[in-house]
Amino acid sequence: MVSLCFPSRAFLNRIAIAASTIAFFALPFTVQAQTETVSEGGQQYSSSADWRAYLTDYDFDGAPGASASPQYGQNSNRYPEYNSRWSHMAFEGGVGFTAPVGNTTHGWETYGYNIRVGGGWNFTKRIGALIEYQWNKDKIPGSTLTQLAIASGSNVPFGGNVNTWSFTVDPIIYQPFTKTFGGYVTGGGGFYRKVTNFTAPVLGESCYYYCYIGYFPTTIAHSSSNQGGLNFGVGFYWKAFGEDSNAKFYTEARYVWVDSPVASPKDPYGSGTQGTIPATFGIRF
Repeated sequence: MVSLCFPSRAFLNRIAIAASTIAFFALPFTVQAQTETVSEGGQQYSSSADWRAYLTDYDFDGAPGASASPQYGQNSNRYPEYNSRWSHMAFEGGVGFTAPVGNTTHGWETYGYNIRVGGGWNFTKRIGALIEYQWNKDKIPGSTLTQLAIASGSNVPFGGNVNTWSFTVDPIIYQPFTKTFGGYVTGGGGFYRKVTNFTAPVLGESCYYYCYIGYFPTTIAHSSSNQGGLNFGVGFYWKAFGEDSNAKFYTEARYVWVDSPVASPKDPYGSGTQGTIPATFGIRF
C-alpha cells in the first residue's frame, strides 16, 4: 500500500506569508535603485526621471532654458538680425550703360558706359546710406567732331569723349515684395568732375615688344570743371542666395544732373549742364 504525503495546509500558509513580507519590504529599495545614478565601468547612467528633468532645462539643440518646441508667436533665432558690426556694413559694385538726356543730347554726348563701387551703413534692414564712386565715359557725336575739325582747319578727323566721375552720399530705402525680391529708391548728391577730351591722329612711334611708326590718337585739347550735382533713382533687387543672405543682385536706373559750365571764351568746349541716365547692374552686400 502506497501512501502519498502532502504538506499540510498550515505549512503552505506560513510560506506564503513569509514571501509576501519579503516582497513588501524589498519594493521600496527597488524603486530607489531605479531613480539613482548607477556607475558601471566609469560611465554614468541616469533614469528616465533624470532625463525628464534635463529636458526641462535644455532643448534638443542644447540651448539652456529654451523650449524644445517654440510656441506660436515667439521670435525664432533662425533668421539673422543686425547684431554685429559686419551685418550693418554695406558694399556694392556694378557696371552698365549711360544714356544722355536734356541739354546733353544737343550734340555734345552720346551713349557710353559706367562703373560704380561704394560702401556704407545699414541702419536697419530697410534703411541705409552709401558713399558711392561712379565713373561715366560717354562719346561725343561724330557730327559734332566733324564740325570742330572743319572749324579748326584740320584735315584729319577728330575723336572725343566726356569723362565724368563723382563722389556722392546717397541714402537708400528698401521695400521687400517677397522674402527674396523687392525694390528700392535712392538718391543724393555730391562732388562731380567732368573732363572733355578731343583727340586727333598724330604721327609717332609706339613700342610694344617691338617699335613701329604710325598714327595714334593723341589728346590735342581738353576742358575740365569741378561742380556739384544731384541724382535720383529706383531699382529692384533679388536675393539669389536665399532670404537670409545679405547679398543682393540689383538693377537700377538713375537720373544724374551735373551743374557744368556752358561754353565761354575761356572754356570753348563747355556743354552746359549735363544730364544722363546711368543704368547699372551689380551686386550689393
